[in-house]
Amino acid sequence: MCPRWAKPVRFLWNRFGPAVVQVRIPMEEDTDMDGFQGWPTDATAFLAEIAADNSAEFWAAHRHRHTAAVHAPMRALAADLEAEFGTLRVFRPYRNRRFRPDAPPYRTDTGGVALTAGGSVLAVVLSATALSASAGHWSFDGGQLRRYRAAVDGPAGEDLGPLLNGLVDWTVHPGRALTGRPRGHRADHPRIGLLRLRGLQVERSWPVGPWLGTREPLERVRAAWRAAAPLVAWLDAHVGPAEPEPPRPRPVTVPAASAVTAQPHP
Repeated sequence: MCPRWAKPVRFLWNRFGPAVVQVRIPMEEDTDMDGFQGWPTDATAFLAEIAADNSAEFWAAHRHRHTAAVHAPMRALAADLEAEFGTLRVFRPYRNRRFRPDAPPYRTDTGGVALTAGGSVLAVVLSATALSASAGHWSFDGGQLRRYRAAVDGPAGEDLGPLLNGLVDWTVHPGRALTGRPRGHRADHPRIGLLRLRGLQVERSWPVGPWLGTREPLERVRAAWRAAAPLVAWLDAHVGPAEPEPPRPRPVTVPAASAVTAQPHP
């Protein structure tokens, strides 16, 4: 099942570009931190509470908590990771409801994403229950899928299995994997399992705890992305970035018919 943050990440980087997120959210109460020092306990408490009461009234009363306990540490974490992994774009606290008007208005997590030179997505997400670091592509577009299958079918595919096997304690997200064989490939292909994948993202997660209030989250995320670097290099070399799609047109609002019927000229 797709995690709640993965669809916005895919929607952001591989479809519509970075317009729906930003590194800094202009807030009157926003404050800067001198390097990442951890998240206070109120961060996960706030995320749990807004998941239970995702209303404008709750947000108005507790927005200052999000700024201080959730957003400011996330920005500090992004800044500390930038030198090695590039700019991380931090999630807005508001959901993009343009095409999902029934979605809750406020995010129940926080996080950021970076894009590698070859188009892979590095993501870090804090929810009320866990901190997660991931790398890869949640779902391939058509061009990526063709390139991925060609690479898996060729000599480069021999390297992919060992790369994944080396990521102990990681979860592999295969996108919407096929149950049968891909068209043009034999059912007894030695790498048929890999050929069935329609995305390839690996994720490492840790339950929340007192360690979140230290610099340990920074070290865990940094170590996780370094461990995933060989897989990311394979994806960058053989899959590459997604093709950007033009933005969807805004829904056309048809004006209501005038209540006054024009009278014909005599």
